[in-house]
Amino acid sequence: MGEFGITINGVHTYRDLGLKMTTFSIPFPNPKTNYISVPGASGNIDLSEVFGRILYEDRNGVTFEFALRGNFDLWDVATSKIAAMIHGKKCNVIVDNDLSHYYVCRLSVDRSKTKRSVGTITLSGTAEPFKYDICSTAEDWLWDTFDFEEGTLREYKEVAVNVYNKDMVLTGGIMPQVPEFTVKNANALKLTYAGRTYDMSKDGTYRFPAIVVENDVTLNFTGSGTVTVNYRGAYL
Repeated sequence: MGEFGITINGVHTYRDLGLKMTTFSIPFPNPKTNYISVPGASGNIDLSEVFGRILYEDRNGVTFEFALRGNFDLWDVATSKIAAMIHGKKCNVIVDNDLSHYYVCRLSVDRSKTKRSVGTITLSGTAEPFKYDICSTAEDWLWDTFDFEEGTLREYKEVAVNVYNKDMVLTGGIMPQVPEFTVKNANALKLTYAGRTYDMSKDGTYRFPAIVVENDVTLNFTGSGTVTVNYRGAYL
C-alpha cells in the first residue's frame, strides 16, 4: 500500500512512524435487535425499532496491520512508541482513503499478531458505530481533505437571518443529533419547526430537544440576527 496508512490523534503511521499498512478492516456495526417470543404463537414480536429507528452496537473486530521489515531495532522502537500512544486508549482515527471523516476507536497493540521475527505490528479493537465529519457545521471546512464527489457541504456558520433569508435546511447525517444554535445581534428572532415556535430573541446559545437532525430538516426564522448552527454529520 506504499505510503497509505492511518492518522491516530494527529500521528500518521507511515510518515511519522515508518509503518507500511498491509491490510485493515473496519466492519459495519451490528444492529441492536430485540425479539420477544410469544408462547403458543408462531414467530416473534420484533421490537428492534420500538424507538422509531434502528440502533447499533459498536464496531467490533477493527484491525490495522503494518509491516516494518529489515530493522529489528527500529521495530522495537516503533512498537513501543505506538503502544505508548494508543494501547488501550480512546483515539480518533482517520483512514487515508476517507480523509473527510474520523472514527472514534479504542485500540490496543495485538500481541498475538505482532511479531518481531517477521516485522509485523497489528492494532485491534473497537470503534463507535458511526464515523464523523472532520469538521462540524460551525467550523471552517478543510478543503484539502473534502471529498467533492461524495462529501456533504454544510455551511451554517454565522448565517445572516433577515426578511430575505429566513429559511434554513439542515442536511442530516443518519445519526440523530440535537443541534446547538448560537445567536448574535438578535432582534425579535424566533425559530419555527414542525409547527412549534422557539424564542431566540436574546444573544446566546440554545438547544431544543424536539429539533433532531437525522434526515433533512427545514427551519423557518422570523426577525433578524446572526445564527450559527453546530452539529457534526455522522454516518455508517
